[in-house]
Amino acid sequence: MAASSCQNVFLRSLVRRNYILKKNHHNIFLGNNRQLSFNRFSNDNLNINKSNVIRASLLTFGTAATIGGVSWGRSLWNRVSVVTERGLGLGASASFFSSGLSVVQAREIEHITRQTDTTGLKLTLYQYQVCPFCCKVRAFLDYHGLSYNIVEVDPIFRKELKFSVYRKVPILVYEGAKEDEQVQMNDSSVIISSLKSFLLTDQDLRQIVTYYPKIETESKGWMSRKVVEYSNRHEIMLGKPGKTNEMKLERKWRIWVDDVLVHNIPPNIYRTWNESVQAFSYIAEKAHFTSYEKFVIQYIGALGMYFVSKKLKKKYNLPDDVRSSLYGAANDWMKSVGKNSFQGGTEPNMADLAVYGVLSSIEGLDAFNDMVRETKIGPWYERTKNAVNTHQGAK
Repeated sequence: MAASSCQNVFLRSLVRRNYILKKNHHNIFLGNNRQLSFNRFSNDNLNINKSNVIRASLLTFGTAATIGGVSWGRSLWNRVSVVTERGLGLGASASFFSSGLSVVQAREIEHITRQTDTTGLKLTLYQYQVCPFCCKVRAFLDYHGLSYNIVEVDPIFRKELKFSVYRKVPILVYEGAKEDEQVQMNDSSVIISSLKSFLLTDQDLRQIVTYYPKIETESKGWMSRKVVEYSNRHEIMLGKPGKTNEMKLERKWRIWVDDVLVHNIPPNIYRTWNESVQAFSYIAEKAHFTSYEKFVIQYIGALGMYFVSKKLKKKYNLPDDVRSSLYGAANDWMKSVGKNSFQGGTEPNMADLAVYGVLSSIEGLDAFNDMVRETKIGPWYERTKNAVNTHQGAK
């Protein structure tokens, strides 16, 4: 009985040991398999990651490049498309300078002194030499024989405009007798209307500019920005009611210059890559820039405006043959002139000066030469040019 009991205990002990050994072996087997499975999984992941690293890197680089390209494109648009002044918005109509504010002397100031000037106005024009709107202002100043200073603005960096919240050209600064009497005028049509109102009346120029209040709106689209327009910008403030038919006609065509003619300029002078380079080479040649600045302006500007001109053509519903639109505008203008020497009759009016000023910005370029050859605008242009250069409007 005792032997049988001992035998049973021994057998149970042996079975228990075998069970434990089997269990341990099973656990070791599973553990090893798990380890092998884990190692295999890790190696597979490692292989996948190696292939994906390159893809992920390229994707990241491409995304960054795209974002950077869009940002650069928007910045370039803002800088080089300033020649289309109205399409990009305008600044404040009149900004009175605070005491002690000085103009950036980044470039040499050109002094235009006319013995015909009896106004006593001290004017400084901030401009791009071949900007159509700046040319329009210069045509008015030269025709009336006014003295003024010129500051050529770098169209890429615009360091010369650091004194101004408004960052577009043209800007005309009137410096009064006292430092707090200085006033800044923006927008070519406001500048011209203000000066003409001053020349025809005895009103104070600082008071006149207040007659052209600004209206701010927000443009739509992915390149949205604040747009500032001016009330009355084509009006001459004579201080009395009523307009003659001649004044109404003059005003009508001044508006046409800003709304129609000027929109034909960029798509025509930047129509092809060669014409775009030609235009910016002309810009770099006319302005006083360093060799580096000329290179940047000529090629970066040409590249930017080549693509911008396509957008402008679509925006203003111009035909694919943009030359035909330019010729049509020239013919429309000459119909308004008729058999007269000028639209103003025997002497240029403000519409004559505006059309001449805009077209003078492209004189010598292929677009201008083609227009003169294909239309009858040439003789009128030369007559107006002579009247401007000889200051026939000086009193």
